[in-house]
Order: sequence, then structure tokens, then C-alpha cells
Amino acid sequence: MRSPYTLDNPPPDEPPSEVLVPSLWRVQARWWKRHTPALDQRGAKHPVCGHCGQSWPCHSWACWDGQLGQAVGGPTPPRALPEPGPSTPVRPLGTVVAAAKS
Repeated sequence: MRSPYTLDNPPPDEPPSEVLVPSLWRVQARWWKRHTPALDQRGAKHPVCGHCGQSWPCHSWACWDGQLGQAVGGPTPPRALPEPGPSTPVRPLGTVVAAAKS
């Protein structure tokens, strides 16, 4: 989940009231800000991260942004596991183990 924050509107240092773990928010916001382009890179066509030097948005920034998004957007609903169908046969465990030993 993406966060609502942008380079022009970064996350606040102090967590919003709905954040369940304020100390974690502070760490996430700090690292989000570290993994943004350097000031001289902000207008570049292909900016790089000012912290890790990767093409921006770098992987770390995307991770921190997602965590901030979950913190302000609520928990992600659990995904349902697919029901076994004709393409996914279900066999007893002993059958699979016996087949592997032979």
C-alpha cells in the first residue's frame, strides 16, 4: 500500500493519532526521508537516491513508503487462500512422502 506522502509533502516526524506504534513510525519516517533524491537530483529526469545511490524510487524507499501507508491506512485485509480445485490435487501426506522415498 502506498503512503499519501510525496517529496513535496513528506511524512511528519511525529506520528498521526491513528498510528499504533509511534516509536516505529519515527524510524520509518526517518528512513523514508533518507531514501529520497538529493536536493540537486529532485528535478532530474532520472534521479538517484541520496542515501544508497540507486535509481529512485529505490527499493528501500518503496519498502518504507509501504510501511507508512499501512500505518496510516490500517491493516491490510488478510488474503483468502484459494480453494483446491481440479488443477491442485490434494493427497494425504503419507502418499507424498512414500512417493518421494521411491
